[in-house]
Amino acid sequence: MKKLLLASVTGIALASPIAIAQEFTADEDGLTFEGENFELVFGGRLHADTVSVNDDITPIPSKSDIRRFRVNATLTVADTFRVKLDHDVGGVSTGWKNAWIEYRGVDDLSIKAGQHIVPFNGEDMMSSNNLKLMERGLPSALAPNFAVGGSVRYRGDNWSITGGYFGDPIDQDPIRATDEGESIVGRVVFAPVKKRKRAIHLAGALEHRQLKDLEPSRVSAQPEFGLSGVTLIRTGTQPDVDAYTNYNFEAGYMQGPFVVKGQYITRQNDAPLIGDPSFYGASVEAAYVITGERQRYSSTSGTFGAIRPRGKYGAFELAARFSTLDLNDGLIAGGKQSNYTVGVNWYVNENVRLMGNYVSADVSPNRNGVDESADALMGRLQIAY
Repeated sequence: MKKLLLASVTGIALASPIAIAQEFTADEDGLTFEGENFELVFGGRLHADTVSVNDDITPIPSKSDIRRFRVNATLTVADTFRVKLDHDVGGVSTGWKNAWIEYRGVDDLSIKAGQHIVPFNGEDMMSSNNLKLMERGLPSALAPNFAVGGSVRYRGDNWSITGGYFGDPIDQDPIRATDEGESIVGRVVFAPVKKRKRAIHLAGALEHRQLKDLEPSRVSAQPEFGLSGVTLIRTGTQPDVDAYTNYNFEAGYMQGPFVVKGQYITRQNDAPLIGDPSFYGASVEAAYVITGERQRYSSTSGTFGAIRPRGKYGAFELAARFSTLDLNDGLIAGGKQSNYTVGVNWYVNENVRLMGNYVSADVSPNRNGVDESADALMGRLQIAY
């Protein structure tokens, strides 16, 4: 019923602006309808992936599929209210992603309500269209994903602070499910250097999540092979977890076409019967645009943005990352995994990108207490508006 009501409201909300639009354009930004005091933009993304895996223990078949196929609409009214609806209609994890309304009537203040990314982890807050590598790093397994709630953000010239309250998502993501409960979240971003071609990024965040009575907690992570569907480390059901607190620390440096960033996420579980286990994940990532286009940074969200190719043949970028996740502590032996990833990106234009990744996963041990290793070659065709 909740999903049917959301779909009905969506249709009504979008039909009226289209009917009274005075101007229509179709370009690299999508389909835009404009009126006297509103703008309605339709867009979408298609991520078509392929992966070939060689694992020394777990059989993982090669696969080609649609990783994401989303359609979205963004309505802006009088530069004061903004509504966004984003639904995956055919990818690996279908369902509602963004479904929120935002108030921006006060300078530098944003108030948002509905389903959106919990403002905790900068990598999750980045659009998947702008990731340097095809999948997010292993630490994201500890970070909150999409959820229904409200958040308030205030920003200065080179800093921002965000706080929010969140419950459960409209649709559970099969790749990274959300433990049922309620969260209080805070995130602070500070850029001591913020220039057009140079920036230093620092951020910290905290999430405290109180789980519903008798609801178990689970953490699992597949290697950074987006289509594999195989988790090599996982905690299994942890029935004694009443609550947990996540801490996130980020740092980054951008200089023209080069960017490097790192993060550390740790989870402290309130679960005395299993030894109050602590889990942690960390990553370091770097990217360089060999054709010279600059990286982009926003201190408002504390994220890095899209590459805009300038040349006739587009832009080319090299990227690499090391990430690790440890799910062994207390009475939990979920395993420990490290991934080494290198990639190349060809930005054909602002809407089309070709990606290639090589991933080496070292699991010592896996969820069954056995050392395991896997290698994968991945490719993606990305079309986004």
